[in-house]
Amino acid sequence: MGRIKNYLKKMAGWMLVVVTGVLLYELLEHFSSVWGVIKSIVSVLTPVLLGIAFAYIVNLPASIFYRQIAGKKGGKRREKLAHTLSIILGYVLIIGVITLLFWLVIPKVVDSIKLLVANFEEYYAGIVEWATNFWEELNLNEDVTKRAVELSQEILGNIEKWIVKVAPMLLNYTFDAVGIVADIVLAFALSVYLLIDKQRLLAHCRRFIRAAFSEEHAERMLDICSFTNKTFRGYFGGQLISSSLIGIGCYIGMRILHMPFPEMISMLIGVLAMLPILGPWLSTIPSALIILMASPDNPMLAVWFIVLILVVQQIDNSITYPLVVGDAVGLSSAWVMIAIIVFGGLFGFVGLLFAVPVTAVIYRIIGDWTNTRAAQKGIPIVESVPNVQYERKGKLFKLISKLKKKGKKNTD
Repeated sequence: MGRIKNYLKKMAGWMLVVVTGVLLYELLEHFSSVWGVIKSIVSVLTPVLLGIAFAYIVNLPASIFYRQIAGKKGGKRREKLAHTLSIILGYVLIIGVITLLFWLVIPKVVDSIKLLVANFEEYYAGIVEWATNFWEELNLNEDVTKRAVELSQEILGNIEKWIVKVAPMLLNYTFDAVGIVADIVLAFALSVYLLIDKQRLLAHCRRFIRAAFSEEHAERMLDICSFTNKTFRGYFGGQLISSSLIGIGCYIGMRILHMPFPEMISMLIGVLAMLPILGPWLSTIPSALIILMASPDNPMLAVWFIVLILVVQQIDNSITYPLVVGDAVGLSSAWVMIAIIVFGGLFGFVGLLFAVPVTAVIYRIIGDWTNTRAAQKGIPIVESVPNVQYERKGKLFKLISKLKKKGKKNTD
C-alpha cells in the first residue's frame, strides 16, 4: 500500500510538471493574445490598483504619525484617535506635496520645455559652431576632426528630432479627462476605506491564510508578506526622500551658479534618481547637453553642472541614503545591477522601479530555502540577507534555528 502511495505521489508530481510545461508553452505561443487580455483586465482594475497604491503611499507617513501620537502607553481610545489623526495627517501631507508640485514646479517645467523648443534652432546652431571651433583648436588630424564634427552633428540632430517630436506631444497631450478624473476619485475613496479598515482587512487575510494552509506553510507565507512589506516600504520610502533631496540640492546649486532651466533639469534629476545606478547617468548626460546648448558661450557651465551632480550624489550616497534607506534591501551591487538589467529589459521603466525590492524578496526566499536545506545536510550556513534582522515567529522558524545550531555544531 505504501509503495502505491509513493508511486501515485511521483505520478502526481510528474503530471504537475507536464501540465505546467504545456501551460507555459501555450502562454508563450499565444503571448500577444494573453497580453491583450491582461491589459484589458488591468484597465478595468485601474481604480482598484490606483487605490491600493495611493493607500500604500499615504500609509508611509501615516504610520510614522501614528507611532508619535499613540505613544508607548495608550489605551484603545487613544489608539483609535491616533489611527484617525494619522490617516488625516498622511493625506494632508501627500496632497499638500502634490498640490505644491502642480502649483509651483510643474508650470515652470512646462515653461522651460516651451522655451527650449522655441529656441532650439538657435541653441543647435550655437552648439554646432562651438563644437566645430573646439575640434579645430585641438589641431588633430583632418579626418579625425571631420569625423568628430559629423558625429556631434548626428547626435545633436537626433536630439533635435526627439525634442521637436516629443515636447509638443507632452505639452499638447489630450486625454479622456472624465475617465481619468473618475478613476482618481474612485481610487481616492477606495484608499480612504482601505486605510480605515487596514487592521480588519489584514486580520481577515491572516485568518484566511491560516485556514487555507497548514500551520508551517501559513507562517512561512505570513513571514514572506511581512518581509515584502518591510522591504518595499523601506526601499520606496527611502528612495522618495533621497531623490527629493537630490532634486532640491540640484535646484539650489543651479540657482546659485545661474544655470539655465533649473526647474526642468532639477525635476528630471530628482525623478530619475529613483532608478538605482542608471538614474544619475540617464539624467546627468542629457541635462549637461541641454545646458551646453543653452549657453554655448560658457561651456564651463556644463562642466560645473556635472561637478554639482557628483557632489550632490556623493553627499546622498554617504549621508542621506544610509539614513533613509539603510539596510532595507540588503543586496550587493552585483545583484542590484543584474536586477536592473533583467527587469529593465523585460518590463521597461516600471521594471527599473521595482527591480531592486522584488529581487531582494526573491533573494531572501531562495536564500532561506537554501539555508534550510543546507542546515538539514550539515552544511555551514550563509546569511541570505546580510545586516538585516527581521522578526520571525512560528514553528517553522524555530525548526530552522535548531537546524542552524546543529549545522554549526557539526562544522565545529
